[in-house]
Amino acid sequence: MSNNLKDHVYYNIIIRDMEKHVEKEFLKSGRLLSINIDIEFFDSNLNENLLDVRTSIEKKSKDTLFLKTILMEDKNILTQATAIWSKEI
Repeated sequence: MSNNLKDHVYYNIIIRDMEKHVEKEFLKSGRLLSINIDIEFFDSNLNENLLDVRTSIEKKSKDTLFLKTILMEDKNILTQATAIWSKEI
């Protein structure tokens, strides 16, 4: 297993979904400051098309966004992530 997060499907799914929310809220791209990922069930053969991805805004300020994303499959939580994003200056 690689230590590079970009090599993992779950990481890429989370970041893509969070980026959509960041661009919608800031009206442009943002910068990822920090991310915490809790893997509750790991499956190296994740089928991206079967996942239910839910991202919500936990808190928002003028230039900072706190997001939470949950990856679910068949109503089972696979992974949860929280992240802090800042507005690009």
